[in-house]
Amino acid sequence: MTSPFARRAMVAFLLCTAWVRPAWADDKCKITQIARFPVTMEGPRATVPVKINGKDTRLWLDSGAFFSFMSGAKAAELGLPTELLPPGFFVSGIGGSFTPKLATVRDFGILGIVLHNTQFIVGGSDAGNGFLGANFLGVYDTEFDLANGGVNMFKENGCGHYSLAFWAKGMSVGEARLLPPDNQYDHHIYVEVLINGHALRAVLDTGAPHSIVYRHAAQRADIDLASPKVVASMRMSGLGSKSRQSWIARTQLISIGGEEIRNSPIRIIDDGGFSAEDMLLGVDFLMSHHVLVSQVQRRMFLTYNGGAIFSVTTDGEIGHMETRAENMGAAQTATEPITADTFAGRASGRLTREDFAGAIADYSAAIRLAPTRTDLLAGRAAAYARAGKTDLAARDIDAALVIAPADGRLLTRRASMKLSQGDRAGALQDTDLAAAATAKGSLATLPVVRLYQQLGKPERGLALIDPVIALHRDDSRLVELLNTRAWNRALANVDLDLALKDCDNAIRRAGPDPSLLDTRALVQLRRKAFAAAIADATTALDKRPKMPTTLFFRGLARLATGDQSGGAADVAASRAIRPQIDSLFADYGLTAPGAPKTIPAQPQKPDGDDEADQ
Repeated sequence: MTSPFARRAMVAFLLCTAWVRPAWADDKCKITQIARFPVTMEGPRATVPVKINGKDTRLWLDSGAFFSFMSGAKAAELGLPTELLPPGFFVSGIGGSFTPKLATVRDFGILGIVLHNTQFIVGGSDAGNGFLGANFLGVYDTEFDLANGGVNMFKENGCGHYSLAFWAKGMSVGEARLLPPDNQYDHHIYVEVLINGHALRAVLDTGAPHSIVYRHAAQRADIDLASPKVVASMRMSGLGSKSRQSWIARTQLISIGGEEIRNSPIRIIDDGGFSAEDMLLGVDFLMSHHVLVSQVQRRMFLTYNGGAIFSVTTDGEIGHMETRAENMGAAQTATEPITADTFAGRASGRLTREDFAGAIADYSAAIRLAPTRTDLLAGRAAAYARAGKTDLAARDIDAALVIAPADGRLLTRRASMKLSQGDRAGALQDTDLAAAATAKGSLATLPVVRLYQQLGKPERGLALIDPVIALHRDDSRLVELLNTRAWNRALANVDLDLALKDCDNAIRRAGPDPSLLDTRALVQLRRKAFAAAIADATTALDKRPKMPTTLFFRGLARLATGDQSGGAADVAASRAIRPQIDSLFADYGLTAPGAPKTIPAQPQKPDGDDEADQ
């Protein structure tokens, strides 16, 4: 709850005399820049650098959150004490409700200034970071140019009904009307979107990786979820502890500010009738558009950057779908970056759109300007890795670790690289260093736990999981965490009764998901409860027939009961799907007849969830 005084202080510090004139405006129309956020994309997340009580960190920008939030784990990592809010204060969202607490940051540094006693709501599911909400991003005119690393705030004066798309000379500019907020304290950005001719109330949400339509609104927009063309998709969650089913459906027409996208896929989520809004316009939309929201004119001005819009996050599940766009105009020619931040911003946007060569070039330019910044070296390493240049990626990670030798994330990345190259001793050394450098209870420990699994040291990973579960008992990822602990206990062949309790707890919460049954089958195999292992594996395989680890476990259990033909058939089927299946479990004493005499290095984590193999 940043106070009005703190917001005025930020404006006073940042107010500048530079201004830009929008196209076709006269001398009376001025747009004065208040703040320029140097944004870097971390995957689908827009991040900005901040200081919290003198400690450098990054927070996500989330215009869809009513207030600035962080999880209990993040508050603990940053050393922030929390206090209770008044009785009856709770937060509701798509994932359910929770009772939050309050953290006060004594010195909150952002954009070169320090705000005092800045407040954050604490609680809910841990998304992996804290974020700045609509109380920062929805107060002034705000420009969202994520593809080029920019989120900027403005004040307009005398612009009347002029288009504020000052960057858009010669381009087609869309104008969507803003819808009124729920009350004077609501700073969400509500935009009118038409789907199949039906008007929907959408929230412009920089915190949502995917644009989604809530189920109640999809039905109103003539989207039939019973259609054979609709594809069941992932379960999705928000701040609460629950997750909900989603689908991918086709639309006839999505229209935003005069732009028209035909035959586009869109994600639908079952909101249980809870949500007051109809839709979220997420990062997929914002990466493909340059947007300025005018609070004065109650309009959103937008131009099209080019490339896929809503289909960019669905192609991986349903394949490429041909869409048709109208009234979109030409892709803009952006102003060339001149600082390390602006080069990095554009580089991260290019990386998100899989323009690897462009991302590498921009990161290289940023590094020339700021050669000791480890975030730039890590960004270029990610671009090199995704372009298949693993040797150059490793070189950048090594260079970053010379500058920051105790950076847990960098150590985790280098350990993973070393393991993929067969350097198990070097990978184990870096994994131990990463474990020591990562905050206890943080979700960032999970990749470290997976590395220990691959290295045949699950007992070391187990020591890291208990603090994570302790800080995430009301989290939507609790099921995943319980499954991870049970899996590691089973691999290490310790505390098997406790592992079984974790499995049962996870299945009570999430239902008999095949990945959870796969873990329980392994636990029962370790307990020598072979009939129970066979039953769990069979139930999992009925739902997902090509899970190699599950076939392997059932094969071992059948062999142990004397069913030689059935066991051999299951093991052979698992090897046919994943030829290196024996290498995944050789370190744990789980072997089957016919295993190769020479066991290759483990290629990937054995985590009990083989969705990628389907």
